[in-house]
Amino acid sequence: MKSFLKHLSFFAIIAIIFSSCEGETGQQGPVGPEGPQGAPGESGYVFEWENVNFTSPDYEVFLDYPESFEGLDSDVTLVYFLWDVQTDGNGDPIDVWRQLPQTVLHENGLLFYNFDHTSIDVRLFLAADFDMSTLSAVDTDEWIVRVVVITANYWNGRMGVDYKDYNAVKDAFGLPELKPHGDILQRR
Repeated sequence: MKSFLKHLSFFAIIAIIFSSCEGETGQQGPVGPEGPQGAPGESGYVFEWENVNFTSPDYEVFLDYPESFEGLDSDVTLVYFLWDVQTDGNGDPIDVWRQLPQTVLHENGLLFYNFDHTSIDVRLFLAADFDMSTLSAVDTDEWIVRVVVITANYWNGRMGVDYKDYNAVKDAFGLPELKPHGDILQRR
């Protein structure tokens, strides 16, 4: 029993020592001055390619990002095709962009426009439930493509954006205004 009391006394003394070592914290000091405004970060990038053509037998196209662009695996990639050009009330052209993937009811069946991507490129490809050698130029030639790359940390904070609407994405992520287009092949 003496041994037990010795050990208990020892642990009690240690507990008192450690509890007395906890110092009191002082009061919070005043808030320091605000630092200088940093350079704005990039939330998104847009790249455009013209005269993109899908040719047999693979019906795929690789679009390499510019060498100056450093993509990350965590980036979010959106792809848009210029599908049509309409006019507003003043007769001025308005680009109509469609987000991929797109499914088109073709006279021979279903035609699919789709993509995949890496941190260095985007691969566009066609698939169909019919023989694609029957495709015409309106289906395969002279596409204008915009690829939007959004850094993952900005993607998470932009809920409520209609990502199918290129102009909504442009506005939400502060993308630069690119030139409008005139005549294009009339798409399906």
